[in-house]
Amino acid sequence: MQKAWAFYLVGSLALSATVWCADPGNPASPLPESIRATLDQEYPGWKLAPVTPLIQKAYKQQKTTHAPSLTAADFDGDGKRDYAVQIVLNTPGEEEQIIIAFLARGDHFEESILQSMGIDPHYSLWVLRTALDETGAHPENPVTKNVLMVLGGPIGDTVYSYDDGKFHEITSPEDSEHPDSTIPRVAPPPDPAPEKMEP
Repeated sequence: MQKAWAFYLVGSLALSATVWCADPGNPASPLPESIRATLDQEYPGWKLAPVTPLIQKAYKQQKTTHAPSLTAADFDGDGKRDYAVQIVLNTPGEEEQIIIAFLARGDHFEESILQSMGIDPHYSLWVLRTALDETGAHPENPVTKNVLMVLGGPIGDTVYSYDDGKFHEITSPEDSEHPDSTIPRVAPPPDPAPEKMEP
């Protein structure tokens, strides 16, 4: 899996009150217009990444208020609403799935590309509010913050925390012996069967 980092400024911040759309294939979801305009310009033909029926069912069972490929939370602790999206590009020969975070910065958004991969419907986005140890003078004092979880895929979950001006991949803060039952996980896809060799 390829991972890359990038930071961009996105013009005019528009944070109007909206209703979350649970259709993972609908790009006219509650993203601010400036983010949609940036996606249109940088990723022509983008769509929110489709997910498997099992993932859709798991999100509905948890009565989530966001689509599996789009979520919002305050990731950097400044009190403003940030966004994370998972998009696909279906241009022949250039098929790609990209996970991007957009952080509110006054009158614009800052774009951070977190992951880029081949198209795979087994990935979805989730926000976990959790207590993490913060580096500094008192690391024993945990800080409660929102982390972005990329659920699914062959290697399991990937968790991102925003610290020191950028997103970092971190170890999952969950208790491995008692995983959080509110996270809409589904069984990972089976490994492909090995190809048979001709005798």
